[in-house]
Amino acid sequence: MTSRIRYALRTLLGPWLVVPALGMEVTNFLLRGAPWRGEGLWTVDWFAISLFIIGPACAGVAAIDAARLSRPGNIHLVLSVARPGWAYLRAAAWCAVPLVCLHLATIVVALVAGGVSQPSVSWWSLLAGALVQCLGIVWYVALGSAIGRFTSTLVAGLVGGVGAFALSYVIGGAFAGKPTFQLLNLGAATITMIGKSFNTGYLAAQAGLFIATAAVLLGLRVRSRSGVRVPSIGAAAAAVAAVAAIVVAPATLPSQRYTSTPQPPTACTGTKPQICLYPEHSRYADLVTRSVNTLAEAAQARGYPRFVPERIVEESRSYHPTGPGVFALYLPTEVYEGGRFTLQDAASAILNPTHCDFVQNPSIGGVDMEQFTFNYFSLLVTWLSLAGVQEVMTPMPPKLLSPQEVGTVLDNFANCRLDARL
Repeated sequence: MTSRIRYALRTLLGPWLVVPALGMEVTNFLLRGAPWRGEGLWTVDWFAISLFIIGPACAGVAAIDAARLSRPGNIHLVLSVARPGWAYLRAAAWCAVPLVCLHLATIVVALVAGGVSQPSVSWWSLLAGALVQCLGIVWYVALGSAIGRFTSTLVAGLVGGVGAFALSYVIGGAFAGKPTFQLLNLGAATITMIGKSFNTGYLAAQAGLFIATAAVLLGLRVRSRSGVRVPSIGAAAAAVAAVAAIVVAPATLPSQRYTSTPQPPTACTGTKPQICLYPEHSRYADLVTRSVNTLAEAAQARGYPRFVPERIVEESRSYHPTGPGVFALYLPTEVYEGGRFTLQDAASAILNPTHCDFVQNPSIGGVDMEQFTFNYFSLLVTWLSLAGVQEVMTPMPPKLLSPQEVGTVLDNFANCRLDARL
């Protein structure tokens, strides 16, 4: 086995790709303060970010290795044996297997480092998402191997790498105007994924198409005619069928990669207000409690009891708490990336009526945006001033509200009358 490893390292580029790939995985691990920590689904999807570079890179390298096997002086060694495709398969495997092992190991380390113990989605779902990413790596290698078999060494890497990079945009979802099935959409989530789960049908379709088309690409038979490398008739027909399957996939396969799982948070602490966060965010409990209690105590002491709810409930990507005495809380980016949750962050998040359709999708219209903005920032500035925060950037001059006016605006927001005048 040791001799085979030494031989592969001497004759192939594929095994060496694991070195820069390790650098990219580590960079991705540390990027933006590792905001994914604690969330299983976000962790798995976050580490697809590196595949945007690793995928095209391994396609280019696999193309070079295949082209070197097919160049004049070598190709007869490939075509003259009983199983001519094995040489290409071995070269592709030396590129794909180390990268797959590295990627899986990175995800496992991230899950452990993030303390993921009770993910909001099942462990099987997380495993399925990670394995689909690994199949994506294999597919990129298969694509490069197929390209390299029929191109010269000088252009194989360029065609494989650039071609795969272009495909990552075309069938990776970057330019999709609406949700649709995209074979190379492997994740790369950059915001919290609480409230979402993988669509099993989407992942199954990706896995099936990856396996089927990669098998075709890796099985392409090469023939030499007058010194020109061409595919066999059967191989050409199979390649056409694979391309056709990828082209028609968006029209026939599931369009949504995620499904909504609107569940309330269960990790609750304190009273008046009681603060409920998702278990995956329990490490932020002290940070959130400190800011919220400061605001609540200031409002209570200054005669503004309506600013003090019975409960503050974290919302997710699909769950928006409502009800008497309930304020919703959506943790801002600063919490995940820098561990910061200022009084303004807390007040801004709590007062934002995210349960209203207009706030979720302003394009639906029907609300006087100027009046809504005035109402919201008047609430915000009033509450922050009670806590001693005077410098607040606002898009328009707000109004310091009386306790009665605060109650009126909060009631209007609770019922989504966002632009009601005082």
